[in-house]
Amino acid sequence: MTIMRKIYVCMVFLFLGFCVTAQTKNNRYNFKEHQVDNFIKEVYGDQAQKLIFSNQNLYGSFKKLILERMEIAKKTEIQGKKVPKITAEGMLDTYNSNLKHDATFNINTFNPLKYKLAFFDIQSYRMYEIDNTDYILIIKPQPKLQN
Repeated sequence: MTIMRKIYVCMVFLFLGFCVTAQTKNNRYNFKEHQVDNFIKEVYGDQAQKLIFSNQNLYGSFKKLILERMEIAKKTEIQGKKVPKITAEGMLDTYNSNLKHDATFNINTFNPLKYKLAFFDIQSYRMYEIDNTDYILIIKPQPKLQN
């Protein structure tokens, strides 16, 4: 094998590796910074300022939850595992009685805070099937506080 051919073969394998990595990342959706306040306002309504936004520690916890600990993935990533449906957990409609399940799923507007989920569990990953879709919501465990 000539040196040029070896370089070509190496480049092909390198390129294929990048393609596989890119496809894996495309199967996951991470929430965006601009969604945080909208999610909180939708769930907590006119109590959002008093309960969440005025408390910087709590607001920071919600931002970290949404931006760092939650993601949406394709169900194919958990083949064979049974996970509860997100709607089985019920709606968190204590502060906004008009809160409803989305009639259709849109990954860009889906608000996981609307559901009564174990958001602040420090023990394990939580997964919930998003009803009538090919997606699951993954909530990573909350890091333990350092003493």
